[in-house]
Amino acid sequence: MNPLLISGFGTNISVDKRRLIIQNKLENQRYEYYPHQIKHDSVIVDGHSGSISFEAMRWLVKHNIPIAMLNWNGNLLSVTLPKETVSSKLRLKQYKIYQDGKRRYSIAYPLVKEKVNQSINLLNELSKYYKEIDVSTIRTESEREGIFKLKITYDYHNLMMYEGRIADIYWSQILNAFNNLCPEFKFVSRNNTLNSHNRNASDEINALLNYGYAVLESEVRKDLNSIGLDPSISFLHELSNSRASLVYDIQELYRWLVDLSVIQLLEEKRLQKADFIVTENYNIRLRETTAKALIEKIKLNFNARALYNGKYYCYQNILYENVRLLANYIIGKSGKLQFNIPEFKIKREDNTGIRNKVLNLTPEDRKTLGINKSTLWYMQKHIKEGRKIKVYGKVMGKLNGEN
Repeated sequence: MNPLLISGFGTNISVDKRRLIIQNKLENQRYEYYPHQIKHDSVIVDGHSGSISFEAMRWLVKHNIPIAMLNWNGNLLSVTLPKETVSSKLRLKQYKIYQDGKRRYSIAYPLVKEKVNQSINLLNELSKYYKEIDVSTIRTESEREGIFKLKITYDYHNLMMYEGRIADIYWSQILNAFNNLCPEFKFVSRNNTLNSHNRNASDEINALLNYGYAVLESEVRKDLNSIGLDPSISFLHELSNSRASLVYDIQELYRWLVDLSVIQLLEEKRLQKADFIVTENYNIRLRETTAKALIEKIKLNFNARALYNGKYYCYQNILYENVRLLANYIIGKSGKLQFNIPEFKIKREDNTGIRNKVLNLTPEDRKTLGINKSTLWYMQKHIKEGRKIKVYGKVMGKLNGEN
């Protein structure tokens, strides 16, 4: 994943002598891309004043680069995609499966199962660094209900109730991490009193999440389009005239990655209320610099590599492979559907145990470990503020009890 964010008043996108030109004269910015040499795989337009020529749109389409247009509140407004794969048989079978209760359930069940697995994994990883997160709660609930019992019941209502309860527990724990990092943002939940789907963010955390989910949605739409599935016919979410429900089905498998990206951005302790815009309706949206910082975190996580079917793939490619698995199951090329997403491992050395040891170091311990007095002061200060700390070489070994 390597999206190009275009934002700012008066940005113009055109083509001149085969080159794609992105220019903002007010901010003295100009980017040029020659044919087949552009490094970006998508364009995100987050602005309210600017222009793009027909030739520039044609240039991007011919390079298989979708254009995602975001609304003022950071939600996805539209996506221009390359010509979709024509697969009439795939779509016909997709429609038939939706109408067949048991077969529809055979897709909805693994979607929920994998979403729960990924939710538990993320909480487990975060609990190593946030003592406020209790992963046992969500594990107990998942085992008490028994996702494996639901597999053979074909009870769609109970499956959705189970998914909802797990989601409530997940957000009650994630909330602890958000409020530990930025209590001033006053994050309460994903819902607000104006809109149960929270498309208009009432706080900074929800604004970040909405923006991240919009980036994820554009990636899912691109993959569904390339495979040839109908994005409006879903298996987990109910059909809606105004929503591409299958997009939301697939998003459920990867929303955790956006949640992690937001947490990682907040851990840097650089964001303040001034990094957001308050609209006349008291909704919150991201400034350009904030959006770029979030996209960079999402990009790094989607490009992280993990072992998948015996080889190392980035999560963006794994997303595509899971969409392809779904298509193969629908068309009948495989008799069993199992979404397989490798567990993400957070690469940090300052887990809860190490942080507690650093906080409780005595002056004698500091000298023994060879830590400068001011260095320890800053490390302890960063821990109290919820920031990450770096512990190097021999010091890490001694803190872990090594000789």
